[in-house]
Amino acid sequence: MSTERKTAPNALWAYLLQKDLPASSEFSVTPMIPAMAPVDRTNTSMRMLIHDMQATLEKFSTRVDTLLINVKDAKTEVVNCNRISEGERERVLDEISNSSKKVQTELKACIGAPSQASSLELIQKSQSSAESSIQALDKRIDAIQTVLHVFASKPTLFPVHSADRQ
Repeated sequence: MSTERKTAPNALWAYLLQKDLPASSEFSVTPMIPAMAPVDRTNTSMRMLIHDMQATLEKFSTRVDTLLINVKDAKTEVVNCNRISEGERERVLDEISNSSKKVQTELKACIGAPSQASSLELIQKSQSSAESSIQALDKRIDAIQTVLHVFASKPTLFPVHSADRQ
């Protein structure tokens, strides 16, 4: 692997420095062509690295720009979805509230006048009249008991005929 690394740069530098030119008679007569690249290998390597880094950074910046645009679009969509879902939630709550109010009014209409209400009133009236009759009878019994007690305690006041005893 290390030999491959050495041969590839050597071939590159050989091309750049034009060392691989054949040594024929034609080339020896003509003056040597000046090098297209700088003779300093370190500066050339640095320039190549800088150009590669610049190309990589440009690709990266376009990807970052695309990513930021997508994030901004996603954020806008989330805000829109939140707004839509909040509106939908409010609509559903209003619908539920209206439905429950309708049910309550229907129940009040049905329960407001039950079929047993008239018979319940009749029972209450008869119960109150029975209570008043019982109270009247209770007063009569008390009066009779008072009279009997008076007769028992003072028999001389009320002479009893012997014919009435039988």
